[in-house]
Amino acid sequence: MISLNELSKQLSEPSKPFEQWQPAHCGQLPLLIDEQGKWFYAGSEITRQSMVKLFASVLCNEDGQFYLKTPVEKIAIEVKDAPFIIVSWHRESTSDGDVICCIDNLQRTWLLSRAEPLYINNYKGAAVPYMQLPYGCFARVARNVFYQLAEIAETDELGYFITSANERFYLG
Repeated sequence: MISLNELSKQLSEPSKPFEQWQPAHCGQLPLLIDEQGKWFYAGSEITRQSMVKLFASVLCNEDGQFYLKTPVEKIAIEVKDAPFIIVSWHRESTSDGDVICCIDNLQRTWLLSRAEPLYINNYKGAAVPYMQLPYGCFARVARNVFYQLAEIAETDELGYFITSANERFYLG
């Protein structure tokens, strides 16, 4: 049986050394990620998934501002809410216990764990679930996915929670 660490390595994309890259800020790009996780350039939707995945691979959030960051430039972009949406999930058994694998709108898989936790944040007056991702990015959990997770939730004196990678994640 595979370990949680091995599963994480299999699923991860080659990591960018963002912390080593210290390029100059080059201004603002007319790139927008809307509330549905759709990417737009100068008002036109970017429909080529490979292009969106390329941009997403260099996306980071520093001090509340999203940037496309490379070794030579750092360009600000606008994100309405979350740059990614968790659209489905499944469980995997590992030698370290069951883990919930969350799939985003770009078909990337993230492991619900201490490194990539679930949290609740206020958005437009409502409590909304999000998942923390690397480099300051995060994904909003789609309503249908949240309801599916609520169906498997357990309860204790602190409220409803789901368990993944031997950690409890509270749903409210």
